[in-house]
Amino acid sequence: MTHCEKRAEREASPSPVKSRFLNCSCWLIQTVALVCVVASVLFTSGCSQEKPKDAAPQDSTEQAIAISTEPVTTREMKRTVEMVGTLGGWEEVTISNEAPGIIQQVVVDLGDKVKKGQRLIVLDPREAKLALAQAEANLQATKKALTQAQAEWRDADINLKRIKELHSEGIIATSQRDVAQTRFDAIEAQVRAREADIDRYQAMVDFAQKRLSDTEILAPIAGEVRQRLVSTGEAVKEKTPLFHLVMTDPLKFQGTVPERFAPDIKMEQPVDLQVEAFADRMFPGRVLRVSPAVDVQTRSLSIEVKVPNAEGMLKPGFFAKGQILTGVDPHAVFAPEEAVYTFVGIMKAFVVQDGTVQERQIKTGSRTAGWVEITEGLQNGEIVATSNLPQLYQGAKITVTNGKES
Repeated sequence: MTHCEKRAEREASPSPVKSRFLNCSCWLIQTVALVCVVASVLFTSGCSQEKPKDAAPQDSTEQAIAISTEPVTTREMKRTVEMVGTLGGWEEVTISNEAPGIIQQVVVDLGDKVKKGQRLIVLDPREAKLALAQAEANLQATKKALTQAQAEWRDADINLKRIKELHSEGIIATSQRDVAQTRFDAIEAQVRAREADIDRYQAMVDFAQKRLSDTEILAPIAGEVRQRLVSTGEAVKEKTPLFHLVMTDPLKFQGTVPERFAPDIKMEQPVDLQVEAFADRMFPGRVLRVSPAVDVQTRSLSIEVKVPNAEGMLKPGFFAKGQILTGVDPHAVFAPEEAVYTFVGIMKAFVVQDGTVQERQIKTGSRTAGWVEITEGLQNGEIVATSNLPQLYQGAKITVTNGKES
């Protein structure tokens, strides 16, 4: 056998090591293939047994869902618009003095009730009394001077008339008549001057009397002392604030409502107010004034409400919430709160019909005492589910537990 033939025979017959390697490789490939087949079978079996979550139950195997029900009803509904704001005094005024002076007496204090015209403060009146006495003395002296001048004027008038007669008869000279005329004119001027002085001194007397009356500070309105700003013995300049007075009966409620409610607001509409200090009580009022324009920044409408406060329970400055009665709906549709189901922002109700439920999308309004106003989606008399709502769907079979099925 040649060399070449021996080499070919060696290549055709693999070595023992190479043969073992090939056998191991074949075994590994077979094992991996078997594992893949088993996994595929298990996965397929598991998927085939799983029921899709969203699939509707088959009629043959569907179980009825136990629910309770309530009927949709109608009732009288008061339509209101809510407003918020602050209570204020019907009238508020700052009391000040007309003339400077020294406070001699403070008659009232913080919280005191005062009547219109009641004395609040007394200033030292001595200077005002002296000024009045001086003005009256000047007036009296001027009146005496006027009386004397008027007497001389009458004498001058009589003398002038006599001289004019004598002059017309040619008894006396013209110069004598002219002297009498001059004297009469001078005395008449004095009379007119004294009359003007009397008017001037009378005005001074009136002014002095006013200054004297100004030493007593009187209340311009009936109300209560909200703030006292001065004390006895204090020297005050003119126009110095002394008191803040506020009228507390009635009060004025100033608030706003959104502009979309502007067409519903009318004069004299009743308003119920609530304050935090008396949370369990409502206070009545009436719309007094409505702003003719909407605030362009807040998009709200300003409203003033007159609130009686005879008991004095309400205080100016209270924050308050008000409900303006805009109308009454005698047949508003209501359903129990338990019948309303909200899912991703959509409100639903389930109406019971022939042993199944029908899904309805609804719109709601106001809520009161466990009931919700239904503005769209339900009608009076329909029966709605009130329990197990998350389990219900369109056409689901149900069992009514409280007997109200239709």
